[in-house]
Amino acid sequence: MAKLRFCKHCRQQFESRRSNHLYCAPSCRTKASYKRNNYKYVSGHYQKSEIETDSQLPETLPNNELIIVVKELEDKIERINQNKNINTTSVKEAALGTMAADAGSYVAKKLFAPKMLPATKGDIESLKEQIQQLKAALSFYRSK
Repeated sequence: MAKLRFCKHCRQQFESRRSNHLYCAPSCRTKASYKRNNYKYVSGHYQKSEIETDSQLPETLPNNELIIVVKELEDKIERINQNKNINTTSVKEAALGTMAADAGSYVAKKLFAPKMLPATKGDIESLKEQIQQLKAALSFYRSK
């Protein structure tokens, strides 16, 4: 009782084994899903292609919440400085420097590698091998 149908993705004719079959093969079903959900093929795999809007981009300037947190931190440091004989200038500078470094790191990751995948064991082994080769080359040139 197979019925001839046209695949909803590739438009090829196929025999459906069930009344609700829309695609000729699982690969067509998957590709149709990728197309519906805005995926694009990128070097060996499909990746969700999103159009970044201004709201998705990380803010480079601190927002009101960050300013409030920094102000509270400065007030706490000032209270400690008044109560004890501790030089809090270096503590304050270190805290602000750490916050700036963390914010910079976050922004760099969001801008340059927003969808970076974690490394696999093979990637790590390849990297270790390349480091060993580099060490061997350096020791060879040092011995000359």
